[in-house]
Amino acid sequence: MKKNAATQISMLLIAVALLAPAVQAALVVDAGDDLSVLAGEPVTVLAACNDTDGIDLLNLSAFIDWGTVRTPAEILADDEQNATIQATHRYPVAGIYTVTVAVENNATGNVTTDSLNVTVNPQTAAVEVAPGLLNQKSRGFMTVFVSVSEWLGFAEADEANVTIADPSIFTIGNATPAKVNYCMKDGGTFILKYRRADVAPLAAEGNLTVNGSAVTEDGNVTVIGRGAVSLIEPGNGKGPSPGNPEGHPLAERVKERTKNENAFRDRERSSGT
Repeated sequence: MKKNAATQISMLLIAVALLAPAVQAALVVDAGDDLSVLAGEPVTVLAACNDTDGIDLLNLSAFIDWGTVRTPAEILADDEQNATIQATHRYPVAGIYTVTVAVENNATGNVTTDSLNVTVNPQTAAVEVAPGLLNQKSRGFMTVFVSVSEWLGFAEADEANVTIADPSIFTIGNATPAKVNYCMKDGGTFILKYRRADVAPLAAEGNLTVNGSAVTEDGNVTVIGRGAVSLIEPGNGKGPSPGNPEGHPLAERVKERTKNENAFRDRERSSGT
């Protein structure tokens, strides 16, 4: 009786094995870790590909969806079962992009994908604000010096093919410059004059953030810079305020403002404006 039961179990296991589908060869893609790059500079994706049935370069094709455009990718065999998928792209505009790597077996039509994120940070410009002391209700103009020498020929870009977009697009919040000059001294400096009334509400944290762009063969490259500025409230100068937390007397603050304005005039004279 026990022998018959054992025989029945063995026959059942054989039947199950015959009915079970054959294990398919697995094509696996690993896009790799998230990446970070500056606007306009190249970002290279190196994805790993594994096929348990063996890497057949004649029957495999790959492409990468960069989030803005889809391009073919190169497949380089590492050994019989592993390969590297690689391609390079440039993002002129700052942001976070989802990049999808896809590998297709042309013989079976099977497509395998994996994704990663690319964070594109703006190029950094050196920014100087004069005068550095700003009254919330002051009138007239504040001058912002934007040095372009550091990013006009940023890495991998041909400086001869990089030009400056309309300087009026260099904004501080919603404020645009009322006047624009350009000085070639020290590699190039934009001299942008903003109405104080427009930028004063934006200086509460002690900085003015300037956004702009440069024109390259890959498009308008995002540029950002921050300049320090002190904000004071109008009043009699007694007691602390958001722009005067130590409560310095008005005379001291006027003296500091005069010092800043003298430095500003010296800077403009040296720039030839």
